[in-house]
Amino acid sequence: MRSSASAPGGRPPDRTETLTIHGVRSGDHRVLRAEAPAAPNAIAAILLALRDATGVLPHCCFSWAGGSPPAHTFRYFLLGRGHTAPVTREILRSNGPDPRRRPGIQVGG
Repeated sequence: MRSSASAPGGRPPDRTETLTIHGVRSGDHRVLRAEAPAAPNAIAAILLALRDATGVLPHCCFSWAGGSPPAHTFRYFLLGRGHTAPVTREILRSNGPDPRRRPGIQVGG
């Protein structure tokens, strides 16, 4: 399986925003592998595409990274890296006004 999705917000992707998804088998499991320039945008686009294709609200679970929270915040503000879960949630929130139709984002240990 190979497909492309548009960027969240309904605008068409440009070359730097192309999301490519490959379906592969890993042992007994079917796995979706994605290639995209920004993880939060890719995750949001995949969750929205799954919702629209199946009619079921998907949930995405993240875990906290180890290390120092101030170091993670510094890395986010200075380098633009990290904080994937809250950025993904914000993209989903800005994409649709109805919280009942939004894919779920959960963060745990």
